[in-house]
Amino acid sequence: MAEINFLIHPSFKLHGVSYNKRSLIEHCSKSLFKDNEVFVFILDWLSDDLNIKIQSSGSTGQKKVFLAQKNAMIQSAINTGKFFKLKEGDRTLLCLPISFIAGKMVVARALVLGLDLFVQKPDDSPIKDSSKSFEFVAMTPYQLEKSIPYINKINCLIVGGSPTRPALQKQLFNNSSGVFETYGMSETLSHVAIKSLSKGENGFTAIPGVSFKSRQGYLEINAPYLSNLPIITKDKIELVSKTKFIWIGRGDFIINSGGIKILPEEVERTLSFYYLESFAICGVPDKVLGEKSVLVFEGKIPSDAVNAFQNLKKFERPKNIYCLKKFERINGKINRLQLKKNLLKLINERN
Repeated sequence: MAEINFLIHPSFKLHGVSYNKRSLIEHCSKSLFKDNEVFVFILDWLSDDLNIKIQSSGSTGQKKVFLAQKNAMIQSAINTGKFFKLKEGDRTLLCLPISFIAGKMVVARALVLGLDLFVQKPDDSPIKDSSKSFEFVAMTPYQLEKSIPYINKINCLIVGGSPTRPALQKQLFNNSSGVFETYGMSETLSHVAIKSLSKGENGFTAIPGVSFKSRQGYLEINAPYLSNLPIITKDKIELVSKTKFIWIGRGDFIINSGGIKILPEEVERTLSFYYLESFAICGVPDKVLGEKSVLVFEGKIPSDAVNAFQNLKKFERPKNIYCLKKFERINGKINRLQLKKNLLKLINERN
């Protein structure tokens, strides 16, 4: 376990400028930066408190706030550094919101591993106009899609928050940049498993210090640096080994349609080859089936939407198609709970 005093590496830089603990605190404390969330987090990180306040995104359930041990965040950063062979002085880019764990861990890794941290306001294509190259960058799938023409500026790129579409994975196969999809959640302090999209890997591999089990088909995470007890998830998986699994979908999104269980993410993976528009599979109440599967598009319904259904199993085919003007997203991830609320409101208004 890393020591709590290892909060800032002597090689840490911010935008190419070296800082020690004292000078960084002075820099972040200047009145000009007091409303800057990144500097607020750095001051919190360098304080005497042993914990950091973390807020979950709320995209798969109710938002919650909990305390994360700085020691655990330090060990998570060290494990990531080992997995990706990061070196002192490597350039890294923060282009994710600092509000959530993914953004916080970008900064924590830089501080712990002695990286050169550059901060960019989160937007669709954060490296498009950058004249710099980076050794290590974290993005959402949406940012990655918009950054494909520019990822040669990045040596190693991790993408997380939600699954990447198969069409995007196909674009990334054999890409000269190393692109990796991550698996993790707020409670695991960012990722605990990685799969290479550049190599076309199907399964996630544990980072150092982590192992997995399957509990009735659901993923169980064993990470002593996080907790003495296993972390039980709601993710349906196929366990390959104690350090590797194949992700199937979120168990709490399962649609029980007449006794047949449908995993929305599995259906979405198949349909994503055929639609350019953003869409989601959702379960809504049905008098006969109890619940039925429907397809929801964002913005507009393509004219040939139904044609893609022939690639689905009969029980997977959506019973209705709807359209919502806009999907609410949290850190680039569709807020499925809010989507369902908005959809049910639309259906009730029509009835």
